[in-house]
Amino acid sequence: MKTRYLHSADTRLEVSALCLGVMFLGVREDERTSYAILDRFYEQGGRFFDTSNNYGGWTEDTLGTRSGDSERLLGGWIASRKVADEVVVSTKCGAGKRDPGRPLSIEPPTNYEGLAPEVVRTQLTESLQRLGLDRVGVYLGHVDDRDRDITEIADTFSALVDEGLVAIPGLSNTATWRLAVARQHSRAAGRAEFGAWQQKHSIYWPAPGTDEATTVTPEAVDYAADQPELTIMSYSPQQGGQLVRPWMPIFDPYNHPGSERRLRLAHRIAHELGATANQVALAWHLAGVRSTLHYVPGSSRDAAADLPARRAAMIPVFSASSVAQLDEALGAVDLKLGDEHLAALDTP
Repeated sequence: MKTRYLHSADTRLEVSALCLGVMFLGVREDERTSYAILDRFYEQGGRFFDTSNNYGGWTEDTLGTRSGDSERLLGGWIASRKVADEVVVSTKCGAGKRDPGRPLSIEPPTNYEGLAPEVVRTQLTESLQRLGLDRVGVYLGHVDDRDRDITEIADTFSALVDEGLVAIPGLSNTATWRLAVARQHSRAAGRAEFGAWQQKHSIYWPAPGTDEATTVTPEAVDYAADQPELTIMSYSPQQGGQLVRPWMPIFDPYNHPGSERRLRLAHRIAHELGATANQVALAWHLAGVRSTLHYVPGSSRDAAADLPARRAAMIPVFSASSVAQLDEALGAVDLKLGDEHLAALDTP
């Protein structure tokens, strides 16, 4: 397995090039299946795992699970395999339940716990207990808390780094401008800045005019490409299996004619390379999506064709419900996309 580095201030954290999302392990998948997937990922050099304090909370009524079940499963596996010193765990807070008696919702009122300093600290303590760890590699605000100044949120996470509880702080589902303000604030104060940005991305781009702060957009790529120490952790790269099941509808906010063209493009590239569309999407992310927003016309003396490629660093967070699905995803690490393939995929 190839490796990458996450950065924040003076910290440089080595992780595997692919991150295994364990949202459904211990929740939808039983322990035996979950351990088999985790074992296989580890055997192949995978050392980076992503979870959250609220995974299991979405399926309380349907599966009888509870918030934190994914962390509990991962923590049990880490303890049984004695690999705490070898793996990097990314977990999140902010989208757990504020009121335990009410369900979670993606629509307001969400019942999200938010990112108040006391909430972030309490939830980290509980996550560490479930994971059986003294610190986490990456700790992210799961969803932005727009009731709070972003600089306060930045200070909260920087303090956890100062105390040795977190290596790399991060944000998820956050507007580009909010992340930019937070990072600049932390750098100006000489503190650890958000080095991981977890946003939804696949081969698609959101529909024009979409009011959406959870997805990777061309503007987000342009910002990340200008920040060499920022890594986008792209989640849902396989779109829940939709890429390899063309009969499935394309999910919002990607359901527009341009996405159908890009799906055909991914399958054409996959056919040429003897791969799958899932592997093409993952390999594109690993190559780093190129910014197509180099300069406003007239703002550079150089011709656009002469400007160097500017790619955003990406680590895809993929999921698998079987060892076979895991093996398919792992095949993306060695998949070589040609320059013509990258150029086609980079073009929105």
